[in-house]
Amino acid sequence: MSFEGKVAAITGGGSGIGRGIALKLASQGAKVAVVDVSSDAAGRVAQETGGEALPTDVSNEEQVNAMVGRVVERFGRLDFLVNCAGNAAFAPVAELSLADWQSVIDVHLTGMFLCCRAALEHLVGAKGRIVSAASNYAYKGRPGGSNYSAVKAGIVGLTKVLAHELAPDVNVNAVAPGPIDTPRWRRGFEGEALQARIAERTKDVPLGRIGQPDDVAGAVAFLLGPEANWITGSVLHVNGGEFML
Repeated sequence: MSFEGKVAAITGGGSGIGRGIALKLASQGAKVAVVDVSSDAAGRVAQETGGEALPTDVSNEEQVNAMVGRVVERFGRLDFLVNCAGNAAFAPVAELSLADWQSVIDVHLTGMFLCCRAALEHLVGAKGRIVSAASNYAYKGRPGGSNYSAVKAGIVGLTKVLAHELAPDVNVNAVAPGPIDTPRWRRGFEGEALQARIAERTKDVPLGRIGQPDDVAGAVAFLLGPEANWITGSVLHVNGGEFML
């Protein structure tokens, strides 16, 4: 698959799954705008991909609009928008603060809305694609993660609405990863504790391992590519069989 001549903006591109997607698309010829709230992280991945670092808080409308403008100014077009920015704050509903509820909503769901809305004109003109990161927790829920499960379900719903509204010009889909080995997933775990966590999370995964960012990146590249021309409003589950529809 070649993405020569295509331009992709990847939110949350500075680490984890977003970084994996940036590396994948760049390796296939795309010009990559690495969008991340961390300027250092965005810069490192931009160096890896030969792309452009665009530090952006995706929950901030003004910053998002400016980011899309800079992408088009720098590269002359925008073909792909990949919404992968995220954060997390876990607690049971009875203990979850409104601030932690709102911060997750703001980054995942409002961030997707703002980025899609800002990019629509350019994506329609390019006959482009949108792929957003949902989660298997959108379908099965995560105890202690009401905000996370809710926003991921919201991403699925918004994906379907956009697929209707932007057809036939823009294909809009989502991926729903299972457990993926990222720095955030490993945070606070090392040595035996990390191995125990991996063992616990893989016991219900038929394919017998934790996913890697490249597993998700491959699914995203497929949905952005020509073989997915007749796919829109869909969610591709990338979870090693942990959750099957």
